[in-house]
Amino acid sequence: QQDNSTISVPSRTPQGGLTPYEHWRNVGGCESGHLAVDPRDPSIIYAGCYGGAITRTNLKTRQSQNVLVYPQLQLGQAPKTLKYRFQWNAPIRLSPHNPDVLYHTSQIVHRSGDRGNSWEDISPDLTRNDKERQVHAGGPITLDNTGVEVYGTIFAFEESSHEAGLLWAGSDDGLIHISRDGGENWKNVTPEAMPESGTVNMIDLSPFEPGRALVAVQRYRFDDFKPYIFRTENYGETWSLLTDGLNGIPENHFTRVVREDPQHKGLLYAGTEFGLYVSFDDGAHWQKLQQNLPVTPITDLAVHQGNLVVATQGRSFWILDDLNVLHELSQLSDSGKHLFQPVATYRADFSQAPSRPGSRSGSSPPNGSVIHYYLADEPSDEEVVVEILDEDGTVIRTYKSKAEEEKKESDSPFQQPEKTVAPAKAGLNKLVWNLRYPKIDKPKGIVVWGYTGGPEVVPGNYSVRLTLGEWTDTKTFRLLKDPRNDTTQEELEEQFAFMQEIKAAIDELYETVKTIRSVKQQLSELGKRAEKAGFGKELQEDADALSEKLSAIEEELVQPKNESDQDPLNFPPVLDNHFIYVYGYVGGADARPTQGARERFADLKKELESLLGKYDAVIKDDVAAFEKQVKAKGIPRILAPEAKE
Repeated sequence: QQDNSTISVPSRTPQGGLTPYEHWRNVGGCESGHLAVDPRDPSIIYAGCYGGAITRTNLKTRQSQNVLVYPQLQLGQAPKTLKYRFQWNAPIRLSPHNPDVLYHTSQIVHRSGDRGNSWEDISPDLTRNDKERQVHAGGPITLDNTGVEVYGTIFAFEESSHEAGLLWAGSDDGLIHISRDGGENWKNVTPEAMPESGTVNMIDLSPFEPGRALVAVQRYRFDDFKPYIFRTENYGETWSLLTDGLNGIPENHFTRVVREDPQHKGLLYAGTEFGLYVSFDDGAHWQKLQQNLPVTPITDLAVHQGNLVVATQGRSFWILDDLNVLHELSQLSDSGKHLFQPVATYRADFSQAPSRPGSRSGSSPPNGSVIHYYLADEPSDEEVVVEILDEDGTVIRTYKSKAEEEKKESDSPFQQPEKTVAPAKAGLNKLVWNLRYPKIDKPKGIVVWGYTGGPEVVPGNYSVRLTLGEWTDTKTFRLLKDPRNDTTQEELEEQFAFMQEIKAAIDELYETVKTIRSVKQQLSELGKRAEKAGFGKELQEDADALSEKLSAIEEELVQPKNESDQDPLNFPPVLDNHFIYVYGYVGGADARPTQGARERFADLKKELESLLGKYDAVIKDDVAAFEKQVKAKGIPRILAPEAKE
């Protein structure tokens, strides 16, 4: 971050928003340089700064040591007087074959085998070494030599992951060299179409072939805004120019970076001065991949765990999730329908908190498994049905396009309403399964404090089935355990089983309440109709007495006075809310249920069984007696006035 520091930020947080400073960390170096993270210990970070400075920082101890190659003060010096010309953005790389090997570049490639404590030069000057462009910057009026003005440097550097010692170096004055023997010998492989003094801004080595590489070149400092992306398949022997200003990237959108998708050969991403582009045919054609990304310079790209991470100039970091959709676009069939393969999902809770307009915080991606499907046309009569199935093929959740969207409930401040409708628009559709079973079905008007959503499923294999009319397709995907959590699979299964047991008790309680209300309504209607039809008030009075008896049981099961989520503070919760409290307590973390939770549930279960016993007695004795009374009086079930003459 120019005029600031290096920075480390998480891609998602448990709080949902990437609040400034709460999760941001300085990781060494300063405002200008590259970073390299030790893959064996991510707390060890090498970070650059101007003047060739490079720090080795231990985030655990916050100790930072400068291990630059040659501590010569660069500030205020003409580059031609320096032993090593280090650029503001001098590359820093760890060897993919041996993380103890560290590379840094000036006009020369430097290598360290002991984490920067000592260095060796492994190349000659790999630039044009034009002395006329190594004078004081800003002269003769105001000298301004801070490091960003140093020219004639190695601006891009990579070691092949396929072959140890296969090194690629690109300069800011238009040269590309490779070495296939760890720096013993170097060969100039600059493309013939390389623009004069073009800056080799980024080299991307293909994950598929050792001799395949992509290079992004920019030349805007010479007022040349053309895009330059080159590709070689044979270690630089020959090159193809993938940008001509006519095949998708406009002629004035100069390129800063190009990356190949490591899971899909020929799928290329390009970052330009004016946004992001994608090619599905190895650079033959390009198209915008902007979506909601601000139109801003794209300075770097990285494909990581199936996502595209985007660095911008001045507009923060962005992540495009689920590249599997791009991977499968070529598989769209003539049927006009396609279910994309869901990616493996972690069972980890990161509450979403979308950023506010004008805020400096990002937002976490959706919780759950993201389901994508394509419809060529919006269905007119047929219903889109999306089903989630467990490993045994049992349907867990069902989403339908013609279902009514669930309205936000006011009965609980602990949860957000769930999406229950399957989208069915023409084009790409996205649905997020929250990794849970259906929520508790409460009777109308019941207000409680606590979690009433469905139990969270355990890690394992699951499937999604998409149906539209007679067409159907099914894809299987994996739900993974949160790697940060020590809870075992067996303990998660124990928790899930207990959650299901508690939910079953709550379901039984609420079904009883629904039945009580139905019986009370029938009693009231029958009594009123009988009195109106001339059978006297006695049956009405008996119906009212029986309803009061049922109401007494109902009021021990649920609190009828609650109308808002604040009312439980005033009207004491009863049995259903006590069950729900234990239910949320057990499901509050990825952990084995506590003994206290089991004891409390057992006590509540006894209370429920006692009340259900009372209810059964009323139905068996009182309601049965009332029905005999109705029958004895000869009251017809359908009471209708006689037709007029």
